[in-house]
Amino acid sequence: MRLHPGFLILAVCGLTLAVAPTSVLAGSSDEQAIRDLDKSWSQAAQSKDLDKTVSYYADDATMLPDDAPIANGKAQIREAWSHFLSMPGFSLSFAPTKVVVAKSHDLAYEIGTYELTVNDAQGQPAKSVGKYVVNWQKSAGQWKVVADIFNNDK
Repeated sequence: MRLHPGFLILAVCGLTLAVAPTSVLAGSSDEQAIRDLDKSWSQAAQSKDLDKTVSYYADDATMLPDDAPIANGKAQIREAWSHFLSMPGFSLSFAPTKVVVAKSHDLAYEIGTYELTVNDAQGQPAKSVGKYVVNWQKSAGQWKVVADIFNNDK
């Protein structure tokens, strides 16, 4: 039996789609939930609310801050955020430019940008811009940050 060439193309395309690991679920409720969480997380950091800022992390999360040691677990992440929030002139805002949710709806990552202002050595505001990647995991119906890495553009 000879197969029609069009059938082979359809079979290959179908197999490719069947084994695709994850996809962007644009406009999904999970994507929107993460975007909403990011907005309130950024507002918490902007208002220097340490407890709320740290509440977005899972207990076993990891933070990889720019020019600082790795922070493992919520206690070390709290120390890192406490340091950031107490810096003179601190102001931070961030937002995702891309959110990708796994087909399983329990893992996601986002890529985004931030603006940070702190006072320089002369006490003058110094603004820096940068980028970040955050990995989210849904557990018991709640999204939490499990990995957070960020660095400035210069």
